[in-house]
Amino acid sequence: MDVSSFELYLFDIEGTTTPIEFVHKTLFPYSVSKFGEFFRKGTLEKTVLDGLIREGKTDSSYSGEVSDSPETLSDYCRYLVSVDRKSGPLKEIQGRIWKEGYESGELKSLMFSDVPSFLERIRNSGKKAAVYSSGSVQAQKLIFEYSKSGDLTGYFSGYFDTAVGGKRESDSYARISRELGISPEKILFFTDIKEEADAATRAGYKVAVLERPGNVEQPEHTYTRLASFETLRP
Repeated sequence: MDVSSFELYLFDIEGTTTPIEFVHKTLFPYSVSKFGEFFRKGTLEKTVLDGLIREGKTDSSYSGEVSDSPETLSDYCRYLVSVDRKSGPLKEIQGRIWKEGYESGELKSLMFSDVPSFLERIRNSGKKAAVYSSGSVQAQKLIFEYSKSGDLTGYFSGYFDTAVGGKRESDSYARISRELGISPEKILFFTDIKEEADAATRAGYKVAVLERPGNVEQPEHTYTRLASFETLRP
């Protein structure tokens, strides 16, 4: 795939730069084990806390009680993780828990081996890289800062989470393009999810779908398929 004509390379994280197994078998269980301790500290801002409680009280799929008690909050967050809900308050809370884990040395993130060298090639070519993930911006920065490949945050000029919109909505990609000041056709988006590729394409982006070990098989599509970034030259 010739990627030399693009000005910016936009990366998903899970299944693209980072193995899905690390997210689901390390990060998620770590947060689940820490919810009780986190809520008992009582340090969560009222706006985030109220947002989580409001979500729980209106969640028709959840049969438990949700109040301001650490026990009910922990139970609801565990439920959200179990159903892989892209909840804004949950992502904020997980990001804070992971921050403590990374800073204490309990957590160290994984990157696919071809990621650091590709980011280096992007920077050396004078191009830019950015991140768009459902995890909070804080969680994104942590996963690249505390990686076994070293601190990779210096390679990125922007981080975007679902505050700009859902990853399967084309308007989200249009907002990212406007914020970065780069026209959509000059942006190449890397993802492992066809529906995200569809949304980015509707916004005018070019897209490549990663087929990494452990990734979920996607519905039939005509996007460029990549097993790694090794052959790409910005």
